[in-house]
Amino acid sequence: MKIRGRVSMRNVGHSAERRLDKLRGMFWRNTQGAAAVEFGFLAPLLLLMLLGTIETARAVSTDRHFTSAVATAGDLVAREEYLGKTSTAAKSNLDSMMLSIKHLMQPYDSSSLKLAVFSVRASPDNASDTKVIWSYSYNGMQVPADCSAYTLPSNIVGKGGSVIVVDSTYIFKPLFGDFVPGISGSMTWTSKSYHSPRNSCVDYVEGDNCIKSC
Repeated sequence: MKIRGRVSMRNVGHSAERRLDKLRGMFWRNTQGAAAVEFGFLAPLLLLMLLGTIETARAVSTDRHFTSAVATAGDLVAREEYLGKTSTAAKSNLDSMMLSIKHLMQPYDSSSLKLAVFSVRASPDNASDTKVIWSYSYNGMQVPADCSAYTLPSNIVGKGGSVIVVDSTYIFKPLFGDFVPGISGSMTWTSKSYHSPRNSCVDYVEGDNCIKSC
């Protein structure tokens, strides 16, 4: 027995359209996984914010250690009456002081820390006429030559007075500088501090008596 019939193409089209409408409705009503998609968009931004926060906190902490190290170096030198009985002993004592300065930088790297420590004295007749009496370089820091003129901030010393100057640099290297926009690969910091000697001056060698012919 044969069954003859004809399927209308119009009915097939309507049926397919209804199925598509049903699938679209199910898709729009289904919110499962929306949070994961949203997190996928926000995750890179949140990660950058986290890395930026870490770098900022690390930079602030490192800067505090750097500033403290520079101030301590000047204070250690300024409290001395003289640095050694000979020039060799004076340099050895200063080298020992720098070891303690390195400890102040911990837990951060101190290999790029450079310091210049020098004494500047004003002329007995003119407080503005100031010259370097002695100088010391740590880790290759450039220092002014002995007896060279050195300009101090106004009113920092009186006639015949002296001051210990500490000039320093430090290279800060971010951990995530290659990933966080606005943070370079390395940054060079500088600091300068002035310290009044506990005595009238700090002699490099015992017996100099704050006198050096320049």
